[in-house]
Amino acid sequence: MSRDSSESHRNFIAKHKLNEMTLLVDEKGKIAKLYDADHWLLPLSKRVYIIIDKKMNIIYRKDMGFGLLENQTETLLGEIDHNKIE
Repeated sequence: MSRDSSESHRNFIAKHKLNEMTLLVDEKGKIAKLYDADHWLLPLSKRVYIIIDKKMNIIYRKDMGFGLLENQTETLLGEIDHNKIE
């Protein structure tokens, strides 16, 4: 999820060829608040990596503050494979 616009998300998906992945647009930060990813002062979200299965269970969550998850693509794809998410 990101507070970036839907156009920004579309560009990101195209650039990284993530056509099979859904990214959540959260311009007003409502979802960020639900997942404790909202910054307490600034109108932006912390970098929290969350993978949710089809039953809406959180199967992976990593709060990085404003840093990046090391090897993020490999790490997240590994978690998806490990949890056998389709």
